Amino acid sequence: MSYISVTEALDLLKSVRGRIEDSEQIPIEQCWGRTLAEEVVAFSDSPPFHRAAMDGYALRAQDTPGTLPILGQVNAGEVFTQHVPQGYAVRIMTGAPLPQELDTVIEQEAVTRHNQHIEVPRVVKTLRNVSTQGSEITRGTTVFQPGQYIGSLEMGLLALSGYATVKVYRKPRVLLVTTGDELQNPGQALQPGHIYNVNRYLFAALLTEAGADVTWAPPAADTSHAVALALSDLTPYDLVITTGGVSVGDKDHVIQFLRNHTRLLFWRVDMHPGKSIAGAEKDHVPILALSGNPGAAMMSWYLIGLPFVVSLYGAYLPLRHISGRLRHPFMKPTRETRYLRARIQVEQGEIFFDTQLPQGSDIITAYRQSEVLAIIPEGSPPVPSGTEVTGLMIPGLGPERLYWLPQNHRESPPS
Repeated sequence: MSYISVTEALDLLKSVRGRIEDSEQIPIEQCWGRTLAEEVVAFSDSPPFHRAAMDGYALRAQDTPGTLPILGQVNAGEVFTQHVPQGYAVRIMTGAPLPQELDTVIEQEAVTRHNQHIEVPRVVKTLRNVSTQGSEITRGTTVFQPGQYIGSLEMGLLALSGYATVKVYRKPRVLLVTTGDELQNPGQALQPGHIYNVNRYLFAALLTEAGADVTWAPPAADTSHAVALALSDLTPYDLVITTGGVSVGDKDHVIQFLRNHTRLLFWRVDMHPGKSIAGAEKDHVPILALSGNPGAAMMSWYLIGLPFVVSLYGAYLPLRHISGRLRHPFMKPTRETRYLRARIQVEQGEIFFDTQLPQGSDIITAYRQSEVLAIIPEGSPPVPSGTEVTGLMIPGLGPERLYWLPQNHRESPPS
């Protein structure tokens, strides 16, 4: 049976809910993880003046080599206001403004000091050990465009540009609904036949990390009434995520509700694990219904949920691909496109994917050991070891974790 692709599922969700246009002005100390809703232009040059790059002596390069009297000292945060005659030097500390008439700093270990004179043994080049005004950013430079994700480096650059507050897009409001009669909150002994409600805590954290404002709905029982009650009023939200109840069993009331009371966008996607997934729209609010199996739900999150959430506030998460060879054979014929959790191994400059990890749909521990998803295309026969395949770097790991791009950038996710 042929299902829609990951890309098609993502596009259908985006057709229901585009980027959030609401914005707010917040202090920069609160803006980590948010997305800019305005252009950021530097208020001043950086550095704002010629600045000593190390402790030493400020002087005129044309006065070297030679013996120079020391006129005084300037420290960081001070301005040397005295006139400096030709042939004089000034003791200077790292970060201090260069006195107006001087053009060079010689490091203290490169001279010999005799009381109030220094001996400079060689010619020193102009602007040596000087961070020149505007060498990093010049006043009026556009530092960021709207849609820029704010990570730690961006926070530093906002401060460097002189911003105390910044306009950011509102956080997406997401309702999280977990379903299942067997679910039990952690902190107490499990009752017979029960499991801990992993998805409630896992997806609340994943959504928060992705920049969403999460509302935790009470877990819903496996009844049509409980599901209908949990999904009755969606208007306050930009997205609803459910887990469980989306397959073909008698107790799968989520998919039944979506068929009967919403506009169903899709059911099942060409991916394994995670094919039991549905998208729908109710009251102009998108619903993403994930599998109740945590491992399968996480796969759907990485490929569809996370890219969609960040699109809500105008950001774009690039999905990075690398090529590698399978370390071990995969002996099952592949109906849906299969994503194998794998470690990356490099031998003699060649990349291998080690897939000897638990691959079950209910397992999340393997994600902690994985760096990449080795992709076996739909319809593949058993694949021997050594076969070259495409790997998708797991979003949220390594340098990609906080790497987001403006919405006007485009890079195709795997289909």
